[in-house]
Amino acid sequence: MAAPKRKAPRAVKRRAPIPSSLSDFLSEKRGAGEENFLGTVRKHIVEKNKADHSRRQDIIHPSEMVKDDWCPKATFLRITTGVHHKQNFGFQSLNIFDTGHESHRKWQGRAWDIGWLEGMFKCLHCSVTWWDRSPHRCPTPDCKSKALEYAEVPLSAEDSHLISGHSDGMLTPARSLLEIKTVGEGTVRFEEPERLSKYLVTIPDGSKMVDLPAMWGSIKVPFPSHIRQGQIYLWLAQARGLDVDRMTYIYESKFNQDVKQFVVRANPDIIAPLLETARDIKERVAAGDSAPDCVTGDVCKQCKPYQQETETDGEEAPRRGRRQALGEDDTEARPTGTEAEKPPRGRHAGSAGKPDRADRRQADGAVRRVHQVGRVRRNTASSSRGRREGL
Repeated sequence: MAAPKRKAPRAVKRRAPIPSSLSDFLSEKRGAGEENFLGTVRKHIVEKNKADHSRRQDIIHPSEMVKDDWCPKATFLRITTGVHHKQNFGFQSLNIFDTGHESHRKWQGRAWDIGWLEGMFKCLHCSVTWWDRSPHRCPTPDCKSKALEYAEVPLSAEDSHLISGHSDGMLTPARSLLEIKTVGEGTVRFEEPERLSKYLVTIPDGSKMVDLPAMWGSIKVPFPSHIRQGQIYLWLAQARGLDVDRMTYIYESKFNQDVKQFVVRANPDIIAPLLETARDIKERVAAGDSAPDCVTGDVCKQCKPYQQETETDGEEAPRRGRRQALGEDDTEARPTGTEAEKPPRGRHAGSAGKPDRADRRQADGAVRRVHQVGRVRRNTASSSRGRREGL
C-alpha cells in the first residue's frame, strides 16, 4: 500500500516587528522619489520671500523710522539708488510673520463684525475700492457683491516728508486708529532685552529659560518703538483729515493667546525729531544733495552695503526706481473711481501706495506689505457673519 502524500508546509508570514518606541513608530522612511510635505513647504516659503521685491523703495517707511538704530543715510541711498539690500529670513522667522498676519485678520474681522471698522474696502468680484465703515456689500450698482476685503487705512505724506504707510485699522466710535501686535519671547528680546533678562530662571539641569507668564504680566505699556510707530500713523491720519486722536494697541500673547489693550493719545512731540529727519531726506533727494550722516557718525551695517556697487556674489541687487518705474504700485498710489471720492466727514480716500509692511519682516514688530494673508476677506452673504473666504 502506497504511503500517503505529505502536504507541503505552509509559508509562514512574518509580522512586521513591533516598534520599540513611539519615535520609531513615527519615523518616516521615504523612498528617493517620495515627497515630504514640510520640507517642500519650507523651501517654497523661503524661496518665495527671496524672490519678493514688491515693497516700495522710493519712500520712507514708518517701520524703519521708529527703530533705535535707524540710519537716515541708508534710507537716502536706498531711495536715490533704487538698490534694496534685502535681508533674507529663514523659515521659522517667516512662519512668525505669517502668524502675525493671521492675528491681524482676526482682530480686523472682529472690529468689522461689531461695526467699528472704517477704512478702505475692496470688492473681490469687480475690484472696486472705496472708503466705508463696516460695509455689507459692494456699492457698485451692477455688482452688489458681498465678497469683500479690508484694505486697511492708507496714509501718506510723500509730498512733504516722503513718508507712506498703512495703519492696521480705524475704530470710528473710539476716534482711534488700530495697531495689532503679537508678542512673544522674540518680541521682547528685540524691543526690551533687559526685560527678558529680568525674567530668566534657572531650571534643575542648570540651563535658563524665560518665565513667560511673569514676563507677559510685566508688560504694562506698549514698547517704545510701537508708540513711535503709532504716533507717526496718527500724525499722518490727522494731516489727512481723519477724526482720530488716539491709538489703540492690541497685544496678543503668542504663548497663551491672552490679550491686552493699551490706548495712547496723539502727541506729535514724541516724533518731532523723526519728522525733521524725514523732511531733511526729502529735501536732499529733491535737490540732488549728498546723503545725510550715518547714525553712528561713520559707517553702520545699514549703510555699509551701499558703498559697494554690487552684491558680494557679483550680481546686481534688485532695483526699485521712482514711482514711474513701479508699475502696479503706481496705480495703487493714485486712486481712481470711487476711491478718489472724498469720504464722509471730510475723509479723503486717496491711497498711499504699497504699505510699509515688509511681510512683517522683523519678527512681531515691523509692518507688512500688501499680501494674501495680510487682509481681511469676507463673504457677507454667508450664513455666519464672521466667516472669511479662503485665501
